[in-house]
Amino acid sequence: MHSDTPPTVWPGDPSTRWAQAAASRLPAFVRPGRAPRPESVDEVARWEDPNGFDRIELYYAPIFWVCLPVAALGVLIHGAITNPTGIGWVVTVFGESVQAGLWSYWIVWVGIIIWLLGAVAVLAFRIWLVAPDVRKDAEWIYAHGVAHSIHPSPYEATDGEGGTWPTFVAIDHRLPEEDAARVFRALEAWLSQSDVQGELEFGSLQGRSLITSAELFGPPGAGGLYLGSIPGFGSVGDFLEHEWVLVSDPRDPDDDGAGGKHVTTVPTEPELRKIRARLRRRAEHRSAR
Repeated sequence: MHSDTPPTVWPGDPSTRWAQAAASRLPAFVRPGRAPRPESVDEVARWEDPNGFDRIELYYAPIFWVCLPVAALGVLIHGAITNPTGIGWVVTVFGESVQAGLWSYWIVWVGIIIWLLGAVAVLAFRIWLVAPDVRKDAEWIYAHGVAHSIHPSPYEATDGEGGTWPTFVAIDHRLPEEDAARVFRALEAWLSQSDVQGELEFGSLQGRSLITSAELFGPPGAGGLYLGSIPGFGSVGDFLEHEWVLVSDPRDPDDDGAGGKHVTTVPTEPELRKIRARLRRRAEHRSAR
């Protein structure tokens, strides 16, 4: 059972792991390179929705459902004009076959009109209310997101189908090298404990997708995160290719998000170049108008 109440005493003795990390030099901590910085709000929106699934749900699916009743209404109007009596059409109504077109029944017109009005209402709601909110989220992440390098953690979560899934340690790129290394080593050591992994899998930490190092080690240990997952789609290898995430506080103070933080996966370098090239071409096209 997932517990929403954090443990009063953390498993794995995090204070000891923090003290030991000061003297330890292993495992080695290597940052992946220069921290990425999004060039625009549009780029952040692409990072948030790299595969376009959100755009499909937000725009294309509602448009599709508007087109269907419009097409059906067009068929009814065409039939009513060209063959108002419905001669030559055989339909079944309440188990009986009758010679009539569907447009001959008022209930069909009412049903399709109601369908159309409902679909238009959903589309309008998505465009005028949901879409601006999505844009505001992207603007917030652009302004407040902090780059964290991500590294595979020693704990692999089960995927429910007999396989395992990687979890990650994230380190704030603003931490000085020595502090970053200590936070990283302490998190690695803590996540290596069998009792910690058991609590993450089945106990009081089950379902916790994000734990901050400050929660475990106190304010001196701030700057690191345990991430049970990162947003995205793909295979295990696809997730392991990523090197960075943006971490921001939620725009809505009442939204706890993933442990009080919002995580945005930064695309891999080849995909990042493609995104920026497309956005730059679009900007050039707009400016040329």
